Amino acid sequence: MDPYTSALTHWDEFERTGDADQLALAVDLLRVAHATDQTSEDRYRCENDLGLALSRLYDQTYDLELLRESIDLLRGGLQAESTSDGRAYNLALSLQKYSVMTDDLTALDESIALMREVSECAEVAEDLRARVLSALSTALQDRYEMASDPQALAEGVAAARASLVITPDGHPRRGPHLAHLGLALRMTYECTGDLSALEEAVEVGRAAVRAIEDDVPSKDIEMGSLSLALRVTYEATGDLAALDESILWLRQAITSLPESHGRQAPHHSNLSLALWTRYERTGDLAVLREAVGAARTAVTRTDPTSSDHRLYSNNLGLVLWSLHERDPLSDALDEAIDHFRSVLAATDESRTFFHQTAANLAVALRARSLRRGSAADLRDAISAGELADRAAAATHVDRQRYLSLLGTLHQDRHRVHPDPADLDKAVSYFRAAVAATSVEHPDHALFQLNLGTAFLEQWRAEHAADEGRLTAARDVLHDAAGSLVAPPRIRVAAARAAGDAAAEARDWPGAVRSYGMAVGLLPQVAPGHLDLADRGRELGRFLGLASDAAAAAFHCGDPEAALQLLEDGRGLLLGTVLDDVPLLDELRRDEPELADAFVWTRQRLDRVGPDPAGMPRPHDPEADDRHAAGAEWGRLLERIRAIPGFGEFLRPTPVAELIDGAGDVPVIVLNTSRLRCDAVVLRAGSVVHVPLPLLEHDSVRARARDLRRAIDAVADSSETGRTAAERRFGETFDAVCSWLFHTVLQPVLTVCGPVDRVHWLPTGALTALPLHAAGEHVPGDFLDRAVSSYTATLRGLRAPAPATSLDSVLIVSGEQGLRAAEREADALEHLLGADHEVLRPEPSTVRTVLTALPSCSLAHIALHGYSDPENPLASCLELADGDLHVPAISRLRLPSMRLAYLSACDTAAPDDGWSDEPVHLAAAFRAAGCRHVIATLWPAEDDSAAEVALDFYADGVPEDPAVAINRAQRRRRAAAPASPLSWGPFEHWGVLG
Repeated sequence: MDPYTSALTHWDEFERTGDADQLALAVDLLRVAHATDQTSEDRYRCENDLGLALSRLYDQTYDLELLRESIDLLRGGLQAESTSDGRAYNLALSLQKYSVMTDDLTALDESIALMREVSECAEVAEDLRARVLSALSTALQDRYEMASDPQALAEGVAAARASLVITPDGHPRRGPHLAHLGLALRMTYECTGDLSALEEAVEVGRAAVRAIEDDVPSKDIEMGSLSLALRVTYEATGDLAALDESILWLRQAITSLPESHGRQAPHHSNLSLALWTRYERTGDLAVLREAVGAARTAVTRTDPTSSDHRLYSNNLGLVLWSLHERDPLSDALDEAIDHFRSVLAATDESRTFFHQTAANLAVALRARSLRRGSAADLRDAISAGELADRAAAATHVDRQRYLSLLGTLHQDRHRVHPDPADLDKAVSYFRAAVAATSVEHPDHALFQLNLGTAFLEQWRAEHAADEGRLTAARDVLHDAAGSLVAPPRIRVAAARAAGDAAAEARDWPGAVRSYGMAVGLLPQVAPGHLDLADRGRELGRFLGLASDAAAAAFHCGDPEAALQLLEDGRGLLLGTVLDDVPLLDELRRDEPELADAFVWTRQRLDRVGPDPAGMPRPHDPEADDRHAAGAEWGRLLERIRAIPGFGEFLRPTPVAELIDGAGDVPVIVLNTSRLRCDAVVLRAGSVVHVPLPLLEHDSVRARARDLRRAIDAVADSSETGRTAAERRFGETFDAVCSWLFHTVLQPVLTVCGPVDRVHWLPTGALTALPLHAAGEHVPGDFLDRAVSSYTATLRGLRAPAPATSLDSVLIVSGEQGLRAAEREADALEHLLGADHEVLRPEPSTVRTVLTALPSCSLAHIALHGYSDPENPLASCLELADGDLHVPAISRLRLPSMRLAYLSACDTAAPDDGWSDEPVHLAAAFRAAGCRHVIATLWPAEDDSAAEVALDFYADGVPEDPAVAINRAQRRRRAAAPASPLSWGPFEHWGVLG
């Protein structure tokens, strides 16, 4: 077979299979054929085919040298018949590709001129004319992007429509021609804001994908085009389903191509943007890390001299900036700024992504100026923002974002160097952004939030003289909070800001309304498809919100409303046992299929747990499945609640019901807020409000810090310095306990009288203080008179449904270096073994412990405990082969476990940044369904911990764990009154009764 014929055979194989090696072989053979003596007709044909093959091979490799060779060959032999036989069209295609990669507008205009000439030629076959018109549409789209030419874009839409008129249904090219129209329509929306163009873009994009058989190697192009339209649809409408579908199409496009294919780079870059968009909505760190990886892949696989490389570098900078927000100590922000600056330096201002890059640079410089206090960075950020606003067309959909960005930058400068002119500029920019944005757009609420906060700053700067300004601020913030398309965190932030404004104006009913709206939206900020770490981070943005809301209700004289706000706004992170969901048994009886769907979807949400150490995970389909399950979860709840009798399914328990369920043991709720501090005593269905005027929010935080520093000083002390550190801790502990008595306990007891038992429900930094030990530590003090227990919420005091009665005891020990803990475990095995089946796995591995826990009624764990102040979800029990973390424990189902005794360090130590969401080992066991937990507020001495534990079990497994730990503490205090490290940290967490 001659080289030319053989080349065509390999080329056909490439078209059939997509195997780029076959195309490369065809190019080599065509070069051989081109070098041989041929007739002028054969040489013309061979040059054309080689030029086209080189252009096609470029599509696989993105090697610009191949494209240059293609252009030289095709241009060199142009003849009169080239217009009608396809050669001029092939040259136009190569010129178009070259222009896109090199920003060569001259080459692009030559390409457009050739395509127009071919499309208008009467001798051109209709099939070729249709292809040329569709390609002309894409070239005109490129001109719009390269030169911000809206007329070219309009002509591109018309050319794409004309190509479809002469491309019948069922034609192999109808799918690509539909996709080209979809691209033009999406750009039309971005240019004009015409939502109908975007809706049509999605419609024709879907038709394009349907029109192409799955075995066509180039179908990934149409998948990518549809994905882009879907992502922009989410940005325009807030439709999460569109974003999820966008990501799925991109993943399918990527997996359909060989790993080395040239189109992997654009697909990876688009995937990074789609994932980044999902992260911005959900806060899912694993999604952000995958976005960074995809963006890096796109950049490294692209010629550094090409315009695509600059586009992908801009996208990489965007996701790196977001990564910096999550990891401020990394160099991600500096790298992002370097990427943005290099892109701007190499890009003409007329390119459409120039203004996007300038805006991204402004955002990144602002972040660095806030972190480092750099006036130069803030100045440069304003310049970059102005550049973005100037470069963007007045009708471009991103321009209102640039206006809002400029407002934020001037607001920042006012805060550093107060100048009314900067604040006035900020308000002006924010007003313009709001006015230019439809109320149906997801960003409208963000711009309103910015405008509202600027109004408040003006009101404060005027010393609250302009009530009209305050009214305007509250109105616009309330509107933002009510948006149904804005991200939940924006809505919560707006409602909270409105509440803060009302509180400053002493309008307490108004503050309750606004704060109440914010609290009600909190569950949407941390939906179930996020892992616990991301949910905790999202909730951490609004630390203290529920307490401020409750304080406003106390100002209104409504303690029941305050309790409801605390219940609704705290303890949202660690879920409860699935089998204890109220009404689930009734749902199983009345609607078994819905009940099964509910349980199955909940299991899908629980399937992928967080990595407590925060390490990145490679993508696997379960991550997308979690997001799909989150959407399905919301739809299921709507269907269930629509059934008569199930309207309250999975809604927060009304506080009135919780109050009615309070028994004779008083429950003391302690609320600390910058607005005021209060206690509420619940007892036998009554509610008594006790203001705490001597308790100040900042003082609580200071006392908690003092105590923690004293604890850390003991842990960090040398052997010779330990005695002094313990003495200083004792002094700090005594001072804190005395202060707690005078500011908290005494005012409460004055109102409600003496108590011999109490359940504490502290909030804020009070969760870090030993309320059970409040007093002067003399005989007959509070610890002697009253048994204390703790709970994070009122609903946590309700006993779960009766569980299967088990009589087995799990004892976990074996950590090297803990000889006292091993002796403790041995003694307990001897003490309890006569009356109970004792399980004591050797060695105690993560798997054996997780397997054994659900089958036991009691677990006694004597190990090292670790509390991570930076990441509470990394808190763990250290087992023989690894760590058992809080998330793994909280996901267990332990309805049969009556008691967990955690004889380890810091098992009830809260984190100041997560004080509304108790995330420690004790809370994890309670969340899993265990009725009673004994835990420690700080590290206990090994020998003392063993003595307290043996005292606790002196009469066997206690019927009342709270009474037993109180007795053990008092006995240990009697033996070592000057050593509160040994008896002070123990707490009982559990249900009533």
